[in-house]
Amino acid sequence: MTTPAATPAAVAGAAPAPGAGLVRRSAGAAAPLALGLGVLVVWEVAVRALGIRPILLPPPSAIAAAVVQDLPRLAGATWVTGRSALLGFAIGAGGGFLAGLAASRWRPLREAVVPVGVVLGSLPIVATAPIFNLWFGALSIWSKVAVVALVVFFPVLVNTVAGLASAPASSQELLRSYAAPGRTVLTALQIPSALPFVFGALRVAAALSVIAAVVAEFFGGFRDSAGFFIKTLMANADYTGAWATVVALSAFGLALFGAVALAERVAMPWRRDDRGVRT
Repeated sequence: MTTPAATPAAVAGAAPAPGAGLVRRSAGAAAPLALGLGVLVVWEVAVRALGIRPILLPPPSAIAAAVVQDLPRLAGATWVTGRSALLGFAIGAGGGFLAGLAASRWRPLREAVVPVGVVLGSLPIVATAPIFNLWFGALSIWSKVAVVALVVFFPVLVNTVAGLASAPASSQELLRSYAAPGRTVLTALQIPSALPFVFGALRVAAALSVIAAVVAEFFGGFRDSAGFFIKTLMANADYTGAWATVVALSAFGLALFGAVALAERVAMPWRRDDRGVRT
């Protein structure tokens, strides 16, 4: 008696159907979109039903109208602030990663660098921003870049060190048993093991970089920056306009976060989700 041939779907470990990854990604995006829409609806209804004054919380419809009305100004202000955030993000992330590589390679350096990184990471922005304004000048972009870089440096450093240390010791011993040089162990094993940690830190740093840039501009900055606009609009009681600026900055932060997530997919093509579908 012949055994019926197994169908492709019944074969263990069979490749997913074409388009399965797109369907899963679409379903994953639907949940946060639905939640965000629900929050906006509740916000709008609550503000109007409870009669909350715009000085406390303007409705989303008013904020959206302000965004459309002031779109050119918001785009320019967001770019001025975003430029500082991007430069500081790149410098802080690059410096934290390189410092983490060096610290993981030499233990005495790790014992010195990591505590210093903790100290730098614990410094409040409101304390460092005036100092950097004094050093680089209040109207210099580098005073804001320095604040952002300092904020980004610490999480990237700590996660790089932790990620490099997460490489399995047995795999390291196996590579060394084949007389693999230290550079090969680093590039073929330790760095790939550290990438999930590093990108986790970069996702956090993407949001922190925008926050740090705006706060730094509160202590002096370009007159066309988002931080200056928020401070001026609040002083002039234009709270809806201030909220519109915050929305524009949030959109920039989301774009930066998305860029990091895209870079993570490109840098780690071997990662798969729990169902074996390439993410």
